[in-house]
Amino acid sequence: MDHASSSYPKSRHDGLLIDHVGDETIVYDEQRQEAHSLNRTASLVWEHSDGAHSVPELAAVVGTELGIDANESLVEYALEELSRVNLLDAPVSRRDAVRRLTVAGAAVIAIPVVLSIAAPSPAMAASGQDGQGGNTNGQGGNTTP
Repeated sequence: MDHASSSYPKSRHDGLLIDHVGDETIVYDEQRQEAHSLNRTASLVWEHSDGAHSVPELAAVVGTELGIDANESLVEYALEELSRVNLLDAPVSRRDAVRRLTVAGAAVIAIPVVLSIAAPSPAMAASGQDGQGGNTNGQGGNTTP
């Protein structure tokens, strides 16, 4: 990995629709047709990964925002998760971050979480199908008032 991607990560914003719901950030990747829900920790890391903040600086931001000790392992784990779902401009190589999180005793509430789902195709969404053969548009014969 080069200096820019490992020491100064940069989040991807092209082709993404972004919305904030409470402490979470919902990111829809138009190209891959996937939606990702970032918890507060993952959101903080993603939002502050601008190519100008180093991993230690990101750890300081996350620590301050969450009221916890700065933890670089937590940031590295978040970066790996963000890279896994293609939300960083440059991929981050897989590391031993989970082991380091355990050793570091990171607060469970601060562990970054990225949940992803594949969005239905436009044709499926327009048809009112729920993906399991059921009809969700209220036009089926077995609807109750």
